[in-house]
Amino acid sequence: MAADVNGGAATGRTWYVLHVKPRTEKKVMGYLTLSHGFRHLPLYVKITKVQRRKVRRELPLFPGYVFAHLSPEERLSVLKSNLLVRTIIVPNPREMIHQLRQVARAARVAEGKLRPANPFKVGDYVRVKYGPMRGTEGYVKREGAHASICLNVDILGTAVEVSISPEDVEKAEKD
Repeated sequence: MAADVNGGAATGRTWYVLHVKPRTEKKVMGYLTLSHGFRHLPLYVKITKVQRRKVRRELPLFPGYVFAHLSPEERLSVLKSNLLVRTIIVPNPREMIHQLRQVARAARVAEGKLRPANPFKVGDYVRVKYGPMRGTEGYVKREGAHASICLNVDILGTAVEVSISPEDVEKAEKD
């Protein structure tokens, strides 16, 4: 992902997170391809069974969002497409690009085992959703072989997780 990480002052381009209408991420990517703005849409592979057949689909890792490095004219053109909900200016492009590079590196290493995850932090209060511990509440603690790696993308308030077994927890409110 070679692009101007300083926000685009030298090129007249600015980094945006484009919040798009539901299930239009790939359509927006196609539209941006025509306007030549730099864009990035991280994908992951999901295999499902449909009538005894395995179906392989590439889905957006961050549903509803596309990352783009656009000039004011390109941004206006995308806004006129009626595919966007809003545009979010990235306050720290260098950090966002670093986080997206980490996600891309994890996708290469994980070989199809990358999936969306909730952005938990050490100390968050959570509830177990599945398995024999269902209903148990406690704080997130990551240590040793039981650790899962969550790569946060702060601008979206989301993360991706790379691990062998999925985490079966959700954020909970402490009474």
